[in-house]
Amino acid sequence: MKNYFLTDGSADPFHPVFERFLFNEARHLRTQSHEGWHTFSWVHTEQQQVVAQVHFHIEHGLAASPHRAPFGSVEFADSLAPEMLLRFLWEVEKKLKEKGVKKVVIRDTPQLYRPQASALLTVLLGDMGFAVKRNEICASIVIDASPWENKISKDEAYHLRRAQRERLIFRQLELTQWASVYQFIDQCRAERGMTLSLSAQQLGNTIQACPHDFLFFEVCQAEERIAAAIAVRVNPRIMYNFYYGHSRASQPLSPIVFLLHQQYAYGQEKGYQLLDLGTSSLENKTNFSLLNFKTQVGGNLSMKLTFEKSL
Repeated sequence: MKNYFLTDGSADPFHPVFERFLFNEARHLRTQSHEGWHTFSWVHTEQQQVVAQVHFHIEHGLAASPHRAPFGSVEFADSLAPEMLLRFLWEVEKKLKEKGVKKVVIRDTPQLYRPQASALLTVLLGDMGFAVKRNEICASIVIDASPWENKISKDEAYHLRRAQRERLIFRQLELTQWASVYQFIDQCRAERGMTLSLSAQQLGNTIQACPHDFLFFEVCQAEERIAAAIAVRVNPRIMYNFYYGHSRASQPLSPIVFLLHQQYAYGQEKGYQLLDLGTSSLENKTNFSLLNFKTQVGGNLSMKLTFEKSL
């Protein structure tokens, strides 16, 4: 441990050397809450680099990572030895106890984001007495040189060909059009008796704080919008479809299949490696029809785990 020290607060001027995700960046943390954040960093003494870090929101004895986001969790360098990662976690727990924390909740990334790191973190948290409070199934399309058509089922390939025959139009939209895209997707959900998790004002506040981290797409038949997506740049290699939907009237055209086809091509062009389709849950239970669709359009499955421990 002599080669490392823990900082409680800003890690400046030390530079992080691990892969970073949007939901742990300062600009996004401030959209989750303006106060209550505590950042713990593990700094290599000789290299003067941050090799591990976690952000907790502390309120009423609960330390949560994240506060309001798809995930938070611990970020760390691949080169960090497992025993040193475990030491970091124990030191953080010690600090949390000193701050009066009674319960810790950590929502990890989908495991496909970082398979080896998630596997290691799962085991180490288990060694520390954390229990898996919730497990969700996620689906992500791997973006590589292979055509998307080679990854999907025969039925979805048929739907794609039909959409192409109908000459559907795909467009990337400007940031200024976010509200109309939100309103369209909200209406699509309402047609099915569902609601969005964020209000227009909440989403607008996040977009205002993170304007370069959102992407907006639409599919039109002639000039009528029939499908749309609000995607998030999680980092330079991961694009996450935060909200997407299609009008009920356009169901026979399967415009979401065409949307995903075009997003895959966009991802190839821009250098993304994953298109995250999100979880497949309804009221904390697996939604099998949604899960089946995501696998049929090329989604690879992985778990997303939430850990909890009482101190």
